Amino acid sequence: MTTIENDENRQQTRRSGVQSVDRAFAVLDVLGHSSEPLTVQEVAKRGCLDRTVTHRLLKTLKCHDAVVEINGSYRLGPQTVLMATRYTESLLVRRLALPYMLDLQMRELVDSPITVNLSIAVGDVSAVVERIWTPTAPLDLVISSGDLFPLERTATGRSILAVLDESEVDAAIGTDRHASVKEILAETQANDGVAISRGEAIPGVVGLAAAIVAPDGKPVAAIGISCPEPQSILAPDSDIAAKLARNVRAIGRTLP
Repeated sequence: MTTIENDENRQQTRRSGVQSVDRAFAVLDVLGHSSEPLTVQEVAKRGCLDRTVTHRLLKTLKCHDAVVEINGSYRLGPQTVLMATRYTESLLVRRLALPYMLDLQMRELVDSPITVNLSIAVGDVSAVVERIWTPTAPLDLVISSGDLFPLERTATGRSILAVLDESEVDAAIGTDRHASVKEILAETQANDGVAISRGEAIPGVVGLAAAIVAPDGKPVAAIGISCPEPQSILAPDSDIAAKLARNVRAIGRTLP
């Protein structure tokens, strides 16, 4: 999907909904995709919004602590943390997956420098909602595993995309990005749904993941294992991969 197509879809959504709410979420979306504070002009340009409207929206969101102002620029505020935390805590799949994640960490991987995470797809990115790690996991690996990454660049994202049909993948990440990973998604499907990434998301880090699929056939999350590449014990045909695939199927069967 091109930038023009994205803009057209955004404009169509605004016309069919409450415009002020759509615009406010467009502002939050822009800030959520930026690692640095943005000026009013930058937010307006990236969100395809009028500058004056953007300024009013930012001031209103600031009053509710949804954004904070730093030297004339803006970034997400603490209210978004509360909202995200409440959402994460309400996820049934998180409560169901955590015992399996702990089992992987404590029984299979305790002597390896790894992180085990639960991720969900949010738009076209993979977002970590839970993570655990072994005592020998490098600190930078633990910290970086909380970042947002394009779905097609992470093992968790690839495992989720591999469950979808072609049109759903196009809708999620766009035709160009889909084309770049078609072979990888086919390999994931052939590997019992277990996906791998080799430094595409985090340089020097290998990721292994499998999607948790609900009874209706929809992927709701994915469990991923990450490890520094020189010490990696992860491979799609490994015993760990086989256990991961069994675990996500077991979790999926418990979902309503």
